[in-house]
Amino acid sequence: MILKKVGVLLGFVVLGGVACSEIAPTGVDPSMLPDEPVTVEIRIPWDDFASNLQAFGGFGTARDLGFGVVAHQLGDSLEARTLVAMNPVPTSATVRDSAGTSLTDTLLHVLRGRLIAVVDTLGSVATGPVTLEASRLHQAWDAATATWTSAVDSLLGTTTAWEEPGAAPVTDAVTTVWERADGDSIVFALDSAGVALWSDTASTNQGLRLASLTAGARLRVLDVLFQVDVNPSSNPDSTVVLVVNRNAMTFVYTPDAPPPDGSVRVGGTPSWRSTIDLSLPATITGSSALCDVVSCPLALTAARVSYAALVLTSQGVDPAFMPSDSLNMDVRPVFDASALPKAPLGTSLLTNSVGKRVAPAFFGASAGTQVEIPITSFVRSLLEPDTSSSSIPPPSTLALLSTFEPGSLAFGSFFGPGTANPPVLKLIVTVGKPVELP
Repeated sequence: MILKKVGVLLGFVVLGGVACSEIAPTGVDPSMLPDEPVTVEIRIPWDDFASNLQAFGGFGTARDLGFGVVAHQLGDSLEARTLVAMNPVPTSATVRDSAGTSLTDTLLHVLRGRLIAVVDTLGSVATGPVTLEASRLHQAWDAATATWTSAVDSLLGTTTAWEEPGAAPVTDAVTTVWERADGDSIVFALDSAGVALWSDTASTNQGLRLASLTAGARLRVLDVLFQVDVNPSSNPDSTVVLVVNRNAMTFVYTPDAPPPDGSVRVGGTPSWRSTIDLSLPATITGSSALCDVVSCPLALTAARVSYAALVLTSQGVDPAFMPSDSLNMDVRPVFDASALPKAPLGTSLLTNSVGKRVAPAFFGASAGTQVEIPITSFVRSLLEPDTSSSSIPPPSTLALLSTFEPGSLAFGSFFGPGTANPPVLKLIVTVGKPVELP
């Protein structure tokens, strides 16, 4: 099919359908056959299809994210620190003695140790060396509810503030320098005295705090572990490495992202969702190029819509919350809009299980890029509701959200209505020219 662009009232139209120019030696006269269907692309402006944009935050917590974040003066404002609770250091090890017999040795001589933070190099923001600090916490905290100001912020009403905001104070700080070329492991070396401090069972439940001392960096911490090198008494010439894993990890940060001012926001921690009410026009009117082929105004029916998409235009995000890797977006119908923000959502309208991947550059250097979110089945259901099994009308509200909530501290932002680049509805419509009898 050859496509040719022509203007229309509701944006622009792409016309298609060029009939074959060859004449068959036998058969019906081609001039007596109906013309090929006309395929048009129409962009409907916001005011003609949507209303009531709302943004809701508070979905998920930092602990749900499954990784930590450390940052210092990113975007001149963001501070983030990762909190980790470690399991106790083993007091025994299974070793082989000089005769080759396996036994449990409880007399271990500590040589040295290492705190190792594993980072996501692709999901981190760092333009050069980053100095990091690991410190011991001395105040009990709750990984599920800790914030920048609260060590414990329980839903049951139990709230305990940090002695100092930002999970402070701390002691026994050790530092190290990491660069991206070093790989994904940040290593804090400890001597035997340092291992004794960090193995103190009286403060094991308080754990440790990871922080960045380098401005402008934001690192994603995937895991933290503690390794201790020991000599067993049963075989003093050998070295055994004891590995201690974490049992909880979260992060605290400041400041909170300001609420969106009329824009579409998706993602963040806690995560944001944006909802839109749709009300489709019954008819559309195009240019003479369309109306010369079909009668205008043209009824908008489900059978005529082969594709529908919400087209959003990305906008810049504060560097503190700008994505460093792809934003995975999802779109779902809202079953009961009156129950927002806790309304139940339907299944995803997208066929890709990870959602619509939006490049991080779209919120930075390439801000202003258009992103299409397919919603074909949703639009068809509004145009032709299925009343065979239920009298309940189909949902008319869409929710735009992160595929994984929360998926990142960063979020994506798109222009809302009332701006130079409001959301639009893109439709691919196919219509046939009326057949007239001779």
